[in-house]
Amino acid sequence: MKKFLIIILFFTGILSTGYAQVGSFAGAFSRLGFSARGMAMSNAMVSDVYGDINGIYNPALATFQEEGLVNLGYSFLSLDRKLNFLGFTKKIKLPQQESGGAGITVAWINAGVTDIDGRDNGTRQIGTFSTFENLFYLGTAFIIDEKISAGVGFKLYYASLFEDITATSFALDFGGVYKASDKLAFGIALKDLGAKYEWQTSDLYGSLGNSTSDKFPFLLDIGGTYLLPDNLGIASLVLREIFNPEPASTPANDTVSSGDVNNNTLLRFGFEINVVNQVKFRAGLDRIDFASDDFTGNLEPSFGLGLNKNLSEKINLGIDYSFQLEPFTHDPVQNIGIVFKFK
Repeated sequence: MKKFLIIILFFTGILSTGYAQVGSFAGAFSRLGFSARGMAMSNAMVSDVYGDINGIYNPALATFQEEGLVNLGYSFLSLDRKLNFLGFTKKIKLPQQESGGAGITVAWINAGVTDIDGRDNGTRQIGTFSTFENLFYLGTAFIIDEKISAGVGFKLYYASLFEDITATSFALDFGGVYKASDKLAFGIALKDLGAKYEWQTSDLYGSLGNSTSDKFPFLLDIGGTYLLPDNLGIASLVLREIFNPEPASTPANDTVSSGDVNNNTLLRFGFEINVVNQVKFRAGLDRIDFASDDFTGNLEPSFGLGLNKNLSEKINLGIDYSFQLEPFTHDPVQNIGIVFKFK
């Protein structure tokens, strides 16, 4: 059975191809997005202080989420892939506190590939395998003054590639938000500092095994969000710089490459239109790379809808849906989410 690790690696590559912003570096599942709302707006969320906020895009955003927000999401993906979300974001104030405050975000992203058909060299079926990755996130934010917030996010990655082959990584996010006016806000986030997987295969292969370091890209997001007139909606634009890691090396000095080591600069934009109070239309365009040889082939257009209803003066329940095209496959990424808000 040890010989079939290559099967797992192949399907993990398929998973990464669908999830990665550029290439197939480690942790690609965490870069696909969070929530149906975010994915419908092409994840242009680093400065969005006006809508339903998920602090995983920028830990500093949590100070602007006045109501408690619980988000649960399930994705429909091709090639037996899965991607699920669970998150909570809320601004926090002391009982008698009139100004200032803090914010907190707790989130979990789960991804994987199931039903991998394992066969031996004689093509006989030997079992069904699966891989999975998890991201556990805790974000804290603080109001520096009435217009500026700063935050830090703590990430724990846990991945399982094959039998007894797992990896854990700790990483940090830093973010800031400047609300220039009631209609304009800017945000910045530095993401996945220090993240990497350390794979150890000696238990599986014995003397033929080794230790491999698989680093994550370091991400820099800078963006702005504008509140449209007459409560029409919002529009956001984000510049993402992807600092791809250098190829890792094994103790035997064998180079293990995860993809192109050139850095990438991408644009993404998204908007949300209030059709009526209970209905929102969303759309966006991701992976706008003017330096790419295949400009249109890399684009990821998306759209979605949001429906919500007040169940009482303090409780609001919503359903979000997103549809996003992927490069390299004819099947879209679809996500449906349940949004629960309370005062």
